[in-house]
Amino acid sequence: MRGRRELLLKEAVDQYIRTRRPISSRGILEEYRHPFSSATVRNELAALERGGYLYKPYPSSGRIPTRAGFRFFAEWLLELGELQERPGNLPAERAEIAPQQLPELLRRTALLLASMTGQMGFVLAPPVEDLQLAGLVMRQVAPRAVLVVVLSQLGVVESRILRLQEELASGQLEEVERLLSQRLRGMRLRDLDRMQDLELDGWQDPTVVAAVGLLQSLAAEELRRRLYGEGLAHLLRGLGEQAPDAALHRICGLVRLLEDERRFAALIEHLRAGESSLAAHVGADEAEELAELSVITAPYLSGGGVLGVIGPLWLDYARAFSAIRYVAGRLAAILVFAEVKEGVER
Repeated sequence: MRGRRELLLKEAVDQYIRTRRPISSRGILEEYRHPFSSATVRNELAALERGGYLYKPYPSSGRIPTRAGFRFFAEWLLELGELQERPGNLPAERAEIAPQQLPELLRRTALLLASMTGQMGFVLAPPVEDLQLAGLVMRQVAPRAVLVVVLSQLGVVESRILRLQEELASGQLEEVERLLSQRLRGMRLRDLDRMQDLELDGWQDPTVVAAVGLLQSLAAEELRRRLYGEGLAHLLRGLGEQAPDAALHRICGLVRLLEDERRFAALIEHLRAGESSLAAHVGADEAEELAELSVITAPYLSGGGVLGVIGPLWLDYARAFSAIRYVAGRLAAILVFAEVKEGVER
């Protein structure tokens, strides 16, 4: 599609996103001051309707973009490349975002995305098995029970209770923690199944064997890839204003999807297959819960994690693209700083 028809489709979607009202040929002529006649615009809009890009809710109404129309508009914006941020619409960088434990940082990032776009923001953490380990913390919680907290350089990875066959001697736990932390530092969880030699500096202990066994069992598990979401109320409000009859059904379906973190992570990975940067998934057919929603995503941490927003088909794509690019860049800078800081302190 090229020329006048493409231009009118872009303008129709843009006007609908801003006004949330059905589009008429008269409205387009008044808004964009075209030299075309009203009959010409009506004919082009009718052709776009036949092509599946617009539809009429009832015969005498104006036209509303379909999923195909919103998808065309989003893809066109993506092709424009880097968008200039609009300072009047985007808040200043938040000073409170600073290197900290990964879960709280990612939760705040999701909240920032939600506040900047007025939609639901989400951050999908990197796969646990891909994070480099920084060591572990071991604390005795009962005579034969030890809490083991596995750490990456970006925060807590997992915590489990380790059951021992016998009580520990004084100072033994501290020595085990030191030896294992030294050995694990810089490794990835997925590589722990290769730790066949349990001798550490010529010293071997049943507690070391048990701790390594626990870590290896973690590596063999499909650990939950954590999802952080904020701003669901924004999405509900937006859907309720424009499609009140369907809003609750769509939100309930989305909530069920978000509760199944493994499925959501697998779906996002599927949608992003072959993508290396910002991507728009408008009315994704891969999941019924997203069929009437738009998901805009971008990678961070060398593609290990994904962040984005979920909104209605008529969300402000330019605003969402700008906000996600900005936040993804900020998060990448924070995480790189955290890694460098960890390396210096080490």
